[in-house]
Amino acid sequence: MNDYSPSELILARSQAFSRGDFGFIYDSYHSGSNFRRQFFERDEYLQYGQSSLGQDFRILSCQVLAEIVDDEHESRVIFLMEMKTRGSVQRYAELAWLRWENEAWRYYRGQKITAEELPDNPESLSFADFAKLDPATIF
Repeated sequence: MNDYSPSELILARSQAFSRGDFGFIYDSYHSGSNFRRQFFERDEYLQYGQSSLGQDFRILSCQVLAEIVDDEHESRVIFLMEMKTRGSVQRYAELAWLRWENEAWRYYRGQKITAEELPDNPESLSFADFAKLDPATIF
């Protein structure tokens, strides 16, 4: 994980999800993230991932649109995700904040734009588009 740029980490997480490598996904979260507060124990998430996520979700595509490294400790990545869940295809855009921890970038938090809210040309999304959203939607 130490060799990944922020964008590469987002793509690697997507690929890990497709492989069912929930250990990689867990390890790629920042220790201060809300996710790590929800799943304090790694084994708990591995069990949840295998029993629930591995059965119901499949990533169809992940496309990075933009990356900015704010400083040596935080970066932001915008990406488009398309996934199939429970038989239906879902599409959304996400702004991910990553923080530097243990000599690697780690996913810290995110903010999504749902399929219904996406512009006609989703590839045109910018950091300014996410800045207009309600900060309460950051997870």
